[in-house]
Amino acid sequence: MELNVRDNRWAILCCAISAIGALCYGYDQTYYTGIQGMQTFKDAYGNYDPSTGTYSLATSFTSLTTSIIYVGELVGALLAAPINDRWGRKAVFFVASIAIIGGGIAQVADTGIEGVIVLGRILVGLGIGNFTVTCLLYIGEIAPRQVRGPALMMFQFLQSCSQLVASGITQGTDSIKPSSASYRIPMGLLVLLPILMLAGLLVIPESPTWYINKGRRTDAETALRKINRSNKSYDPANDIAVLEEAIQRQREHETLAGCSAWRALIADPIERRKLFYSCGSMCAQQINGIVFFYSYGVIFAQSLGLAQAFTISLITNILQVVAVGASVLLGNKVPRRTNLLVTTGMMFFAYIIIGIIATHKVTTRPAIAIVTISYIVIVAFNFGLGPLAYTWASEVAVGPNRNKIMSCAIVSFFLATWVISFTAPYLYYDAKLGAMLGFVYAVTTIISLLYIYFCVGETTGRSILEISMFFQEGIPVRQWKDHVFSFSEEGLAAHDKAADQRELEEHVEKL
Repeated sequence: MELNVRDNRWAILCCAISAIGALCYGYDQTYYTGIQGMQTFKDAYGNYDPSTGTYSLATSFTSLTTSIIYVGELVGALLAAPINDRWGRKAVFFVASIAIIGGGIAQVADTGIEGVIVLGRILVGLGIGNFTVTCLLYIGEIAPRQVRGPALMMFQFLQSCSQLVASGITQGTDSIKPSSASYRIPMGLLVLLPILMLAGLLVIPESPTWYINKGRRTDAETALRKINRSNKSYDPANDIAVLEEAIQRQREHETLAGCSAWRALIADPIERRKLFYSCGSMCAQQINGIVFFYSYGVIFAQSLGLAQAFTISLITNILQVVAVGASVLLGNKVPRRTNLLVTTGMMFFAYIIIGIIATHKVTTRPAIAIVTISYIVIVAFNFGLGPLAYTWASEVAVGPNRNKIMSCAIVSFFLATWVISFTAPYLYYDAKLGAMLGFVYAVTTIISLLYIYFCVGETTGRSILEISMFFQEGIPVRQWKDHVFSFSEEGLAAHDKAADQRELEEHVEKL
């Protein structure tokens, strides 16, 4: 399917504004990694080591303050569901922005008290949890199907860009010694992103899907016209009809199943399958240990005896941006299933090599080799699972329970991330695995591979109703790519046919 940027540029802008939440997540994850490697931060929060005459961070402090944000994010993801249901997507964006601003201020104002910085990170986590659920939800609902896949993948791309910026900032402020400004400046800059989101809320419309769910058809039409204002010939009738039919089919199914919305996620086999696919996608993205490189990248490089730890972190983030950018550009051209199997397989073998190298004494050359191989993990992840897990999780969470499924998926994401983040320092240092931790993540990566093989299908170019029909008819994911719906099965033949005809006519006129 051709990616028509010109006719969808306003929709892309709305997606980009909503994805500011991704900037918050990426920036926080990386700047905190950087400041943990700063001596000024260690002096403020660490314990004095008489043998070296310096301060160092306790394993418990590193583990708690790094991982506690995922607890906040998990709670934030849960709270997003009722707010989304009652007040809409923009309301969640507002609440998330206020929470991050409050958390950022608490961190900057802290004077070496562990409890205060923990509180600040929990508040930031609440906002990021809200953002992560609702950004993906909103993008999946407003993006035209021609740009839906790349738009959802932009969440990971913008996250990567903010990680690169954060890495550069921490590398620059590390030289501000012995002032606490070296770590307070990166902390304070986080507050700018939610302020941008608050300004963006004046521009973007509410989700038309939310309006349809609330029976507000006129408001849905207005929102669709705003989203598609770049396309002069746009008529919202087709999209309204598709949304109404999809919701009507889902409600009829729920009536027959006799389940309430939340109970249906477990009791109804169709909704349960959606829930498993969406939650599984976010777990598969994180259980392979990728968060280790982002949460502990700087101190990991320092532990290997490499002097240029901040430079290594910066290179990691540059590679990430390039890989995600390439994935977004090729999003509608490279089959997703093939992409995921190949790139995740690359991660598995890279982890094995890292573990093998670490079984011997790690001097400078082996350390450089370990870092180099870790770059393969970074590139493979960010071309495959990084952006595509978000896309798949959002696309399969179809129907009126979409909001609830996405909340559960992001809760699964943050729970998996918290487990990996919390256990990593203990496995690396206290269990004395060191870089042999690669063997552990090779095993968990096998789980990701199994999930991809059995649970990921092709959704490129498919409408929301088509994806919903895949579930209602119980079609195996390996058949999604080539399955053809009959007009009677689909119930929207006239709508899709008319839409495709209009696209063809517009293309001919431009020629």
